[in-house]
Amino acid sequence: MKTSERSEVFFFPYDKGRAFLRGLRILFSKVADVVSEGDSVAVKVHMGEYGGSAYLRPPIVRRACDLIKEAGGRPFVTDTTTLYPVGRFTASKYLATAARNGFTEESVGAPVIIADGERSYDGEWVDVPGQIADRPLDKAKVASRIFSADSMVVLSHLKGHERAGFGGSIKNVAMGCVTKESKAGQHRANRAVIDISKCNGCGKCVEACPFDALSLVEEKMVRDDVKCMDCSHCLYLCPESVYSLPPRAKEKFQVYLAHAAVGVLSRFHSKVAFINFVQDVTQSCDCVAPSGFPVVSDIGILDSTDVVAIDKASLDLIAQSKPLGKFAGTGSPDILGEINGTDSLSNKDRPGAWPGQHRIPPVTAKIIEQPKFA
Repeated sequence: MKTSERSEVFFFPYDKGRAFLRGLRILFSKVADVVSEGDSVAVKVHMGEYGGSAYLRPPIVRRACDLIKEAGGRPFVTDTTTLYPVGRFTASKYLATAARNGFTEESVGAPVIIADGERSYDGEWVDVPGQIADRPLDKAKVASRIFSADSMVVLSHLKGHERAGFGGSIKNVAMGCVTKESKAGQHRANRAVIDISKCNGCGKCVEACPFDALSLVEEKMVRDDVKCMDCSHCLYLCPESVYSLPPRAKEKFQVYLAHAAVGVLSRFHSKVAFINFVQDVTQSCDCVAPSGFPVVSDIGILDSTDVVAIDKASLDLIAQSKPLGKFAGTGSPDILGEINGTDSLSNKDRPGAWPGQHRIPPVTAKIIEQPKFA
């Protein structure tokens, strides 16, 4: 994909506190035309793992839903189940976790629906255009309730991510709008490498594997590569470090994310708005509990209709901020990438190259100009 022209990213700064009610009203007016009268509008949001505290709060989501209704839309709040077997592994578990975190129809003013069904079988395949050599992610299975929506408003908490470097709108769409099958397809970019010489036959990984892909043969672990869904549960729980990431796994994962995002967004024909909240910026994603310490102070809210431009603008604002606490020694322009051991700003093999410089005019809803995601 190529970028041409320039995209607008609107920015509401938290210079007088977290005035998110006012900020969202100002910003949504800039992108409200993605919602047509009577549209079924998917409000895509990560509702957090229980025990975390940095995810977007229900009042933020409620405000977005109210604004969508004012624009004539019929919002529903949605996300998909996780690949790893914890509190959001099935739709019923996710709804229970969401309720514990404060997300109910009463609190957000719209139905809360897990888009891929109870066990993540419900979805529709779409082609991924603009393939890159040696990156065989040519299809994405979009969760059915998201696929059937007329338009989408993507609410993203900007934070770090162990493998992607950061999580924003791109990752929220790529990983959050698809079924487990397509989540596994993206995670296949960093399928764990096995050093069988370290295996002591304890069987912990075999017992824990949610997809029955591991077994013990002659007191050594054996993986069924067909059954394996690349959830990495084994990698994190193995006490002997039998599993590890392959070389350049993180860089390849980022490319797969970009491909999946392109596939999902192709379904909506530009009827998507992206709103990034650069607050509670932690090292790790909202799947991690507890959430960890803030990397920088709260910055503000951005919105755009360009998924690449809004994420790059968010990262640029973080780069202009002073790292806090234990992150104070971080000197890279890619703060989140540096602390997560990858390059968040790499434009190599990315659909829609990262843009360069931007300017912020002194207006209430500031405009950050970015090359357009074509």
